[in-house]
Amino acid sequence: MAQRLSILAASLLLLVMSLTGCGTPGAPQLPSLQLARPVEDLTASRKGSKVQLDWTLPRKNTDRTLVKNIPQSLICRHDGTALMSGCTMVASVPNPKPTEKQKGEQPPAVHMKYVDTLPAELGEHNPAGFVRYAVEILNSRERSAGLSNQVLIPIAPTIAPPEQLAAKIEADGVLISWVGANVPAAPTGLTYRYRILRSPTGANAYIALADIEPESDGFYLDKTFAWETKYNYRITSVTLVHSQGINTAVEGDDSKATEIFTRDIYPPAQPTGLQAVFSSVGQKPFVDLTWAPNMESDLAGYNVFRRVQGGEPIKLNQQLVPVPSFRDDSVVPGKTYLYSVSAVDARGNESPHSAETTETAPDKQ
Repeated sequence: MAQRLSILAASLLLLVMSLTGCGTPGAPQLPSLQLARPVEDLTASRKGSKVQLDWTLPRKNTDRTLVKNIPQSLICRHDGTALMSGCTMVASVPNPKPTEKQKGEQPPAVHMKYVDTLPAELGEHNPAGFVRYAVEILNSRERSAGLSNQVLIPIAPTIAPPEQLAAKIEADGVLISWVGANVPAAPTGLTYRYRILRSPTGANAYIALADIEPESDGFYLDKTFAWETKYNYRITSVTLVHSQGINTAVEGDDSKATEIFTRDIYPPAQPTGLQAVFSSVGQKPFVDLTWAPNMESDLAGYNVFRRVQGGEPIKLNQQLVPVPSFRDDSVVPGKTYLYSVSAVDARGNESPHSAETTETAPDKQ
């Protein structure tokens, strides 16, 4: 009897184990609505009348499933600063089909771009106004999960840059000048500026040097250049917007570039303040010379000259003197000397000689 009960218990245990090992069918899964998540990284930048929009297509739907097909992106533009509740469409952009991914990999990001042209009449009634941009992603049934983040862009007009731009090398900088530019009065809430730009030729990477008040005929002196370099200069008009508590700026069109090579043919300034002092107490006689230092950034050093009455100046130094002082220890007692100095830059341009100073080496007592 006990043996039969043991066999029965073992059979029941095997039955329970076999039942628990079998999978039971789960609840049926609803099909995905394929509503892509709204775009979150929309950016917009304006130059002239062109507004460039950039965004990334979402990889997942609102139900966390992977996006399979989102045929188009709607470009939405709304006049004013108020947030859009729905899309005011100005264009439709076809989206590329998602690329196939390897098992276990995330689908690659798809970056989108669109350039919108602001209508000229948009700012006629309120030049200091704004528009809002957004994008909306539609599925194959033309449904969406809502608008993207919204970006504010000013509709302020921009003025034309100068046409007749010229560059000229001067001793203290590169002189940028222009004539005949049309500079209208700025509407309320706006300020017009010219932005001076410079780039080494071939680099195509301009840096802004200054924003200045535009004039019909004007100039700007660039003192931050490097010698022996080829540069391109150009001017971009800029409209500063200070309206509705918002301060921003809009770049207009660029002028044609003007090229110049900054060949250095300009010597340093003539040294000043030269003084000479004789000394011989307890040592070999000498004359100490000092003068005011030159302030040029490319200064290489100085030359020191000495002459006797009626004679020609003779250079005393073999190498350029790096500091504004020099000791002449080759003086002869009983003679009177006339000294002068010149400044030399890194490219060998030499200044005129300074005014002479006189010192006498007394006879030995």
